[in-house]
Amino acid sequence: MTLRKAKDMTQMELADLMQVSYQAVSNWERGNSMPDISKLVDLARILDVSIEELLDSRQQAQTVKRALDENETLTAKEITEVAPLLKPSKLGKELEKAPVEGLELKDLQQLAPFLSEEKLMELVERVGFNRVSDLVPVAPPFMNSKQLQTIIIQQGELHENLDDIISIVPFLEESFVADIAKNLIADDDDASLLLPLVPFLDTDTLMDLIEEAEPENMNDILPFLPFLKSDEIMRLLAKLSKSLRMDDLSKIAPFLDEDALSQLVDKAIDSGGEKAPDIENVVPHLNPKTVKKYAGKLIEKGDIKTLKSILPFLEDGVD
Repeated sequence: MTLRKAKDMTQMELADLMQVSYQAVSNWERGNSMPDISKLVDLARILDVSIEELLDSRQQAQTVKRALDENETLTAKEITEVAPLLKPSKLGKELEKAPVEGLELKDLQQLAPFLSEEKLMELVERVGFNRVSDLVPVAPPFMNSKQLQTIIIQQGELHENLDDIISIVPFLEESFVADIAKNLIADDDDASLLLPLVPFLDTDTLMDLIEEAEPENMNDILPFLPFLKSDEIMRLLAKLSKSLRMDDLSKIAPFLDEDALSQLVDKAIDSGGEKAPDIENVVPHLNPKTVKKYAGKLIEKGDIKTLKSILPFLEDGVD
């Protein structure tokens, strides 16, 4: 803007001389875009300055001059510097002939906005990487899920690479994440392997995988409860009925609806024998009918201390 004003020129006048729209000139001056590299020579001539002065960078100016020379070959690092100035076709050609020595994936983050997904993938393969997580800087919006999934498949050995894969799971298709989870369980019936993937699985898939892993006790399913519906939890508990203890009820109470939890407590009360089960910690989560039933059991066994602690949850008092 300062250079244009120094020539006492309006945006419209500069636009006419450059054969572009005045909006393009406005975007250049606001830093929203850059003029094409082929127009820099004309722009410098019109404003009566050198390309170095125009870009306010001697190094970048030298790189631009080399980019304008068809006989010159830019390094990938140099292309990164002038990428915003290059047309996509010119950028693609320069990258095809450029050596990639010294170029790292973090440098591709600067190039990515100016490349097609296909060109970016080609460049990623040329640069190479050690871990899938190295791709995070250039993952979506610059790489699509299909490309990332292809890379994961090529890596193989999910058990060994799972921690690494987790970093890009948010960018993968849900069906592909489900396939990763299924392969993990198929190789090792350990439901805990699923934990890093749980937030990205639908509940039906998660339930199928947990059941396939055949959990043996409450600790095997406890980490998954926040992600399951009450009826699904009850389905799992039905298979653990022999190993379900009274102290487990307080652990699962926050994840069950009132009727489901009351059903479990009713069963505990009915099978408690002479001693009333120790379930006062879950009383706030029970329906009134079950609370009253528990209170009756406490009276029957003479446990007045516990009875007093649950009185606030009795709707009509104790008969």
